[in-house]
Amino acid sequence: MQGKTSDMSGGARVSLMDRRLFLARLAAVGGVAVSAPRLSVAVAAEPPRNAGQVTGDSNPAAGGRGKVLQVRGEIKEYKDPQTGARVRRLTGDGSSNVHPYFTSWAFVGSGADNAILASNRSGAYQWYLLDIPAARLVQLTAGQKVSPNMACVARSGELFYFDGLTLHAVRTDTLADRELYRVPAGFKPALPTCTADGRYVAFAYCQETTLSTETGRIYSTMHERYYQHPNSVVMRIDTKDGAAVAAWGEPTWISHVLIHPTQPNLIVFCHEGGGTCVAQRMWIVNLDDMQMRKAAPLYPQRPGESCVHEYFTQQGDVGFQYTLDRDGGVREEYNAYIRPDGTWIRQYLFPGQRPGHIQSNSDNTLVVGDRAFLSPDDKEGGKYMSLMTHANGRVQIRRLAWTGTSWRTQASHGHPSFSPDDRWVVYNSDAEKSDNVYMADVQSL
Repeated sequence: MQGKTSDMSGGARVSLMDRRLFLARLAAVGGVAVSAPRLSVAVAAEPPRNAGQVTGDSNPAAGGRGKVLQVRGEIKEYKDPQTGARVRRLTGDGSSNVHPYFTSWAFVGSGADNAILASNRSGAYQWYLLDIPAARLVQLTAGQKVSPNMACVARSGELFYFDGLTLHAVRTDTLADRELYRVPAGFKPALPTCTADGRYVAFAYCQETTLSTETGRIYSTMHERYYQHPNSVVMRIDTKDGAAVAAWGEPTWISHVLIHPTQPNLIVFCHEGGGTCVAQRMWIVNLDDMQMRKAAPLYPQRPGESCVHEYFTQQGDVGFQYTLDRDGGVREEYNAYIRPDGTWIRQYLFPGQRPGHIQSNSDNTLVVGDRAFLSPDDKEGGKYMSLMTHANGRVQIRRLAWTGTSWRTQASHGHPSFSPDDRWVVYNSDAEKSDNVYMADVQSL
């Protein structure tokens, strides 16, 4: 079963592995860095359902994993007064709630009933599964250093997440949690990405450095970190046996790693640091290259161009946005698509500013963005989610839903993505004074 938690009569029936067996397995791997998956606390049964109650943690060592909250009071459905779209607010208890980064799925199963989100409602961020029709929120993790965006979701219903330096895999149906890999000391992981089937996870880890330009404002340290040229390594982890492969590395800040959805030998990554500093953002490396492996520019940038927010479509092409500053102060902004072998597909000119982040539906016929500028002089576009189609080299854009987000933090960025059935778009907003997760019905317009 994928995603849905099922009813169980008689309250919580969470059975745990015999303690001696657990300790024996722990001792067998030495309790240190793992070379194969290690079972943490096994939960053999699906989480219980007690409507209207908080299910107490039957295993203190699990730190709340399996706890069930009834959140019907948080879920609110309404008609967007600006666009007419059908919108659902999924969270609303005053805590910070964030769906996975836009390069990942945000749902398990084939539809939009079971959403994945991070929430700090327990006092620290943990990952949760929200059964929307039942309004049941199930805690999936009990990490010490869990962060929003530091996770990805496979179609198989497995969530891969970092707890500090440790990469875990947790089943959303059984809550079985495995430790897959640990980042070396002195380095910090960047957001993970996985193949569609969940067999491989890829990410970069970057050397930790001391920074002097931190102001509390988003991106304030970006240029300083870039000029420090920290060492970075792109990693690929086999989630079946824990085998770790270093795919690429260099003394450059690497981030935004993407693994091809069906060809795990292909990994895209970016040189981070902002368009002011970075001359070539997008790169690709092929793990099948066994002799003198080299990373190659995916889209070789020319003077006046900057690229941002790349992602894999479900067809395996790379979508991204780029900006071209022409002579005379004329700026053009585009959606663009390129194949992993570097074959150019097409670029599409925006009528105004580009959105912040974009993502495609299953056949790339519809694209969502977290801004919606309808013309060069549109002053309200930053407050709306957009739907885009492409024709004759142009982007046709319409507004899906009002978000009113501040854009002050990563958690407040919309980072939209489609549900697996293409029916809904999930996004973040802090318009209600805290970070919340929303979804808008694409078919309601």
